[in-house]
Order: sequence, then C-alpha cells, then structure tokens
Amino acid sequence: MKIIRIIAIVAAFGLVGVFCISSLESINQDIGRHLKTGEIIWQTKHVPSTNLFSFTEPNTPFINHHWFSEVVFYLLNLKIGLPGLIVFKAAIFLLVFALLYLAVSSKVTPLSFVVALMAALLAIGDRTDLRPEIFSYLAMACFLFAIFRAKYNGQYRWLYYLPLVELFWANMHIYFPFGIALMGLFALDRLIIGDKRWKKVAWITAACAAVILINPNGLAGAMAPFTILQNYGYSIVENQSLIFLKDYGVLVQQINVFVLVTVVFFLSFIPRWKKWGIRSYIFESSAGLVFAILAMMMVRNVGPFAIIMAPILALNLEAYWPQKESMVKYDLAIGLCILFAIGVIGGPFSDLIEPHDRFGLSIPAGAQGGVDFVLNNHLRGPVFNNFDVGSYLIWKLYPDQQVFVDGRPEAYTVNFFEDIYKPMQEDPQVWQHYADDVYHINYIFFDFHDITPWARMFLTSISTDPNWPLVYHDGSVVIFVRRTPQNMPLIQQFSEHGIQLPLLWRDLAAKKFL
Repeated sequence: MKIIRIIAIVAAFGLVGVFCISSLESINQDIGRHLKTGEIIWQTKHVPSTNLFSFTEPNTPFINHHWFSEVVFYLLNLKIGLPGLIVFKAAIFLLVFALLYLAVSSKVTPLSFVVALMAALLAIGDRTDLRPEIFSYLAMACFLFAIFRAKYNGQYRWLYYLPLVELFWANMHIYFPFGIALMGLFALDRLIIGDKRWKKVAWITAACAAVILINPNGLAGAMAPFTILQNYGYSIVENQSLIFLKDYGVLVQQINVFVLVTVVFFLSFIPRWKKWGIRSYIFESSAGLVFAILAMMMVRNVGPFAIIMAPILALNLEAYWPQKESMVKYDLAIGLCILFAIGVIGGPFSDLIEPHDRFGLSIPAGAQGGVDFVLNNHLRGPVFNNFDVGSYLIWKLYPDQQVFVDGRPEAYTVNFFEDIYKPMQEDPQVWQHYADDVYHINYIFFDFHDITPWARMFLTSISTDPNWPLVYHDGSVVIFVRRTPQNMPLIQQFSEHGIQLPLLWRDLAAKKFL
C-alpha cells in the first residue's frame, strides 16, 4: 500500500517535469529581450528607466518590474544555455508543486494531491513557458506553504519569512501584490474564526506591503501592477478575458478545459462547507473565488489560479475518498491516477494541454535566419519591424541597431500605437510619410505569423510595392529593402532569383483574429 502511494507521487511529479520541459515555441518574442536586458543590467549595474531599445520612443519612461529575473536568466544562460534554462524552468515547477504538497501533506492523502495536481496542470495550459512569471509561481507556493502550515499545523513561524519572499517577488515579476492579497485573506480568515493570532498575521501582511517599496523605482515600481494598463496602447492575447478569446476562436480548447476544471473545483467545496461551514473555510473559499475571477478576466492569470487551486482542491477531495486506507477501491483509484498521468504525457489528453512536438529541449531557429541575412549582408537600419519579432531583434542586433517596436506595450505611448504603428500598416500614405520623411526606414523585418488585421493589410500592400522588393523569406520572417542605389547590389542578388512571397499569410488572413 505504501509503495503504491510513493509511486503515485513520483509519477505525478515526473509528469510535472516532463510537462514543463518544452521547447521555446515563442523564441521570437520575450526571452531574447530578457536575456539582453539582463546582460545590460549585469554589466552596467544599473536598471534602465527608459525605453532603451527603440529609436522611435527612446525617452519613454519604463518601469522594469522583472529586472532581477532577467539577470538570473542571463547568468544562467551563460553557464547552461537555453536548453539548461528549460531544465531550470522545469525544476522551478517541480519545487512549486513540492511546496504545495508539503503545505497540505499532513491533511491529504497522495490520491487527493495527485488528482489535484492533474487538474492544475490541465488548467495551467501553456503558461509554463520560460518567463519571469515562473518566479511568481514559486513565490505563491512559498506563501501558500506558510499559510497552510500555520492554519492546519499551527506552525506560524513560517509566516515570518514571507516579507523576505515578498521582497524577492517585488523585483522578479509584477504579480507581487498577490502575496499581500493572500496574507490579507488569511488575516481575515483568522479574524473571523476567532484566532487571536490574526493580529500577528496582519502585522506580517503590513511588512509584506512595506518591502515592495524596495525596488529600483521605489513607489512607482510598487504601484506598477495597478497603473501599467493605463498606458497600454496595444492589445495582446494574454491580457484578454477568456470570454473575449473564445468569441474570437482563440485558445478555445484550453478555455474549455479551464472551465471544466474550475467547475469541478468549486463543486469540490460542497462537502467541506456542509461539514464545517464556510466560516471555517474563509481563506480557501475566498482565495479560490478571487483567483478564478482574475483568471476569467485575463488569460495570463490562469497560471496563478492553477497554483492556488492545487492544494485547496486536494483538501476538498479528502471528503470524497473512503476513510479505510486498505480498501481495494482506494488502491485502484491511485493506480488509475498513475495511468492518467501516463495518458496525459503520451495519450489523447496531451492535445488538451500542449502539442506533442513541444516536449523536449529543442531550441527553434525562430528569426535567426533573417538576422543572419541582415548581418551577413551588412544591412543597416533604421528597420521597421512588427511587434512580435522586436524582442528577438533586440537580443541579436542591439546595440548596433535599435528596433521600431518590441513586445512591451508599456514601454511605448498609446499615441505611438494608435497614430503611428497601426496606421503605418493600414494606410500606404501614412506608411510613406513615416517611412520616408520621419524615420527613413531602410529595411523591413517582419514575422509574418502576425495575424492582426493591420499586419495582413501591410503585408498585402508592401508585397506589391516596387519600391520595397522582397530579398529574404523563410518559415518565420520576411525582409524587404528600400530600392536605393546602396541596396541595389543586394536587390539584384536576391530579389531576381525566384524568391516568391510566402503564401502563409493568405491562409492566416481567413482566420478570426484580434
């Protein structure tokens, strides 16, 4: 019996490791910029406070709320490379779920936690990429460990370490207010239940709120999570609500799984509410509700919800299992969980989470072919690039060349996106004005997987403009150059040798998009 439980837990954590060891599918996007920023911070011992990488809005104030994550990524990349970073990311997730298990291990059976873990992995979907938010998941796990050990084991000493965790969190990722919120909910839980130690919890909550001021931007940095969307001129998928995305046919499968898991999660509360009443379960109920609402409001919040859900669901499930541990049904249920874990890795469930080809340590080429073309042919800027590929260009070309835009909407003004970036792609006359008279664009570097309406219009228009011949394309990007005497050798060498415009965007244009 004991060996079966051990196998169940090992299989479950093995699943976490395999699930999180996945190729860097979004290499064209944020990771390159994180590595370059980490390099700059490490070398200069200074966190830039303006839009350092763009020639279009170089003086725009920018609060880097994940600067320390970038330093960690940069230093690790020097030692272990990108495949090593993938393993590091998987190790973080293993630590996260290990802490969640230890938080409630004295109150739950392995069966309960294995089932809860499966549900959490189904809910978290593709939010396991290599991003600074993995450190938020780790910090949340630390908070939940301390809170549950205090509530269910009377070990309040772990709470005293949370201000240090919060200090770390405030410099790693923008989700740091979640720690204060969790402590606030726990203080309310203790107050309602009549535990005199609620004041101690309240003081620790206040300490957590105070330490967030210790960051390179002081009060502005501490308030960044509450003000960042005020200057967000560009809509990105991860900031949209689940209802909005489903209406547009985006992430439908993952959203359906999330809704199913969420419904099961809240139904699991019923036996505990009946037995002990909501009053004794304030923290679990309120935290589950708050983070479920946050996840519905913004898809990027699905990850934190999954972290919150795992230990609470495990506690709830205890009311459903037989109390006699020797029962055959109990052993059979554990065995079925192990089989389910295997099925998630290689069976029909895997497509609900991630495509099969994402597992592994492979590093996709991304826009590297286009960058090699730019470097080998000494192609100089100014460059016009789209939002999706800007971070990769920062990684590979900065400081020799700056980008037009990159994947940080908060680093650019709303007017830039609304009056310049989008109109340049939608209106050929606006394009001509800014490309010729304002920015003097010399070449275009475009990730043609961009399915925004303005990108589709721009690619259709520019591909027929004789002043901008196509000189390079691969499975990721296209490059056009201005027809000038300086560029004629390049144009003659590449544009007259049968290079055809990729047909991919014609297919993508038929899809619904943001």
